[in-house]
Amino acid sequence: MESKFKNHRLVCEDRKSLCITGVEKADNATPTQFSCIVLGRPLIVTGKGLSVKRLDIVEGIAELAGEINEIKYAHEKKSLLSRIFK
Repeated sequence: MESKFKNHRLVCEDRKSLCITGVEKADNATPTQFSCIVLGRPLIVTGKGLSVKRLDIVEGIAELAGEINEIKYAHEKKSLLSRIFK
């Protein structure tokens, strides 16, 4: 699946706020974790007291506030059949 966005950007300020562009979908938002799909790949943000200040899927923007501890690009989990039949 091709993304409607061509690139993305992560801007973290003093580990207290984070702006992500290129966001296609938000999967999960809790005070300790935010996960989304960026350019077709999972992105996971972990921290403390996280809150979503802005989420605009049409524009592809997510803004978070709280203590940012980790930003990680995750691997997509492939089904057993897709791994067998490459």
